[in-house]
This record gives sequence, structure tokens and C-alpha cells, in this order.
Amino acid sequence: MQIKMGTVVPKMGTTVHLAADQTRYRKAVAAALRAELGLTHQAIKTAMRWTGASERTVKYWLSGERGPSGEHLILLAQHSDAVMLTILTMAERLSEQRHRCAGCPAHELV
Repeated sequence: MQIKMGTVVPKMGTTVHLAADQTRYRKAVAAALRAELGLTHQAIKTAMRWTGASERTVKYWLSGERGPSGEHLILLAQHSDAVMLTILTMAERLSEQRHRCAGCPAHELV
């Protein structure tokens, strides 16, 4: 018996479409990075140094065309308060009550 070329094994299970959430995530992280670092070449170099990502990758993040995943997101959150707050806000882990200390951008964790 000869095997047909080009046959595909059907995918099993449920497909979850997260396109809207992915777009929201990419835009939110891009806005946080731009707010903290700006749009200069130095901003790109800073994010590269923080994460070890390539220049092109960081440019994608800053433009919102793509978003950092896993390891890079954690490294960005370690260095950037804006990214950390964005992650916590998107995860609905912040209360509406703000800290009372001067200049503190953080909320209280839920």
C-alpha cells in the first residue's frame, strides 16, 4: 500500500480564538514600553540589554506588531515597572485603591 503525499492529520479538540486578546496584549505592552523608555534608539538598546532579544524583535514590541512571550516578558517585568503594572492590570490583579506614597505608580495587589 502506497502512502498518499500531502495528507494532513486532523486537529482534535477545541480551538480557542484569542486574536482580540492578543492584539490588546501587544498594544498594552507596547504602550508601557514606550511610556517608560520612549521611542529612541537608546530605548531599543535598553530593552535589548534587559532581555537579550534582537533589535528587530524589540522594534516589533515597541510598534505593537508583536508582543514579548514567556521569558522575555518576565525579563521586561523585572526591569520595567510600567510593564509589570500592565501585566497585573490585564490579569485583573490590582485593586482600585492606590498607594498613598508620593510618586508611587503601583496599586495594591488583590
